[in-house]
Amino acid sequence: MKKSFFERLYITVLVIFLLFFNSGVLLTAMYTYNNAVTSAEDICLSEHRYISQAFETDYADKSVTGVQLLMVSYGTFYGEKNIKLRFTRSYNGTVLYSDIADTLPAPEAGNMVNTRIDGKQYIIVSDTICRGSYTLTCAKDVSYLDEELFSLAAAFAGISVTASVLLAVILYFVMKKLFDPLEKLRKTTKLISGGDLNARANEKGDDEFAALAKDFNVMAERIGEQMDTLKLNAEQKQQMLDNLAHEMRTPLTSIHGYAEYVYGVELEPADRMQAMNNIMSESMRLKRISEKLLDSAFIRENGIEKAVFNADKMLERTRTRFLLKASECGVRIDQIPCNITLNGDETLIELLVSNLTENAIRACRGKGCVELGAVKEGKIISLYVKDNGIGMTKEQLSHITEPFYRTDKGRARRDGGTGLGLALCKRIADAHGAALEFESVLSAGTIAYVRFEEEKE
Repeated sequence: MKKSFFERLYITVLVIFLLFFNSGVLLTAMYTYNNAVTSAEDICLSEHRYISQAFETDYADKSVTGVQLLMVSYGTFYGEKNIKLRFTRSYNGTVLYSDIADTLPAPEAGNMVNTRIDGKQYIIVSDTICRGSYTLTCAKDVSYLDEELFSLAAAFAGISVTASVLLAVILYFVMKKLFDPLEKLRKTTKLISGGDLNARANEKGDDEFAALAKDFNVMAERIGEQMDTLKLNAEQKQQMLDNLAHEMRTPLTSIHGYAEYVYGVELEPADRMQAMNNIMSESMRLKRISEKLLDSAFIRENGIEKAVFNADKMLERTRTRFLLKASECGVRIDQIPCNITLNGDETLIELLVSNLTENAIRACRGKGCVELGAVKEGKIISLYVKDNGIGMTKEQLSHITEPFYRTDKGRARRDGGTGLGLALCKRIADAHGAALEFESVLSAGTIAYVRFEEEKE
């Protein structure tokens, strides 16, 4: 079974801790034992030195009659204290007295041997005495060091096991506590992946996990905003498709009905001409809808190409283009001269102003005036189209740039409106970084502004 990251990290850290801790315990035990051995060796050296000095003092005393007897008395006395002695002549190695087993090694004078014989440990010290006349060897059984080593090993093993268990338990809870923010973050991600986009991580604290939680929440907020935007766009697109289907159904139904009427009924020339006019009118309406949609798609896919152009000439062309239509509708159209240049896509901006002008003429309903112009206020250049037509309510103003929205649906269809003109105007303005704004008073008229921020050349 695959282990989690927490389990792998916990086991790794625990193994490293135990390795170093038990290595330290082992080194401490060895150091303690070596100190005990060194201490025993120092004691043996001191004892050898003391015995040598005492023997030399007694040897120099005139009351002592026999050297060998003196050696025997020293051997007997110190043998009871677990110290074995051997006296030999230095010049020929003759043993004068010894209670040291022959199996024990005999180090040269001035040396010390630490050896193990027959399961026992001995420290043997040898050196000359009485001005080099004799060699004194002392051998001491230090097997008690083994017992101390076993006791020490048992004690340190107990300490090691107890400390290892405590360390494992403490380390587990400490790491669990440290990993708690990460576990909460994981649960939050699981909630979000499950569809709960409002789930957020705990940002308490000032450590790396808190910083990670804050960054995660920022990311979640942005994802939530993007999801809301995508949802809104999807709803708008669906609404636009529904509206488009509705808008196309009406002229298509009309075209089909008139065509079937012309095909199936013997008509007078005037009636046939009227039917054909209706078919042509509805066909042109479909054409205008497709053109508006194509223009909007072109801007979205290709963007704009900016260039400096004269606003006066563009407004004058727009006025000239609509003079006939305005005259037929009984509307006067004026253009206020201005000495202003703009930096943008002239064709698209002219299309924008044309749409606003066409809407203004339609709003006048057979009487009134439409005014085209441009003004500069500080760093803001505003194109405007003003009419004194029917005006709009605040509710209508809040929806007029939505695709297929009409303030007067019945009349707009009769006038040839598609409901896409102002939506296209909004897209053109957005593409230029401009603001499309409207001021309107019901029954008094409307002013449409396209506000550009002047760009440095």
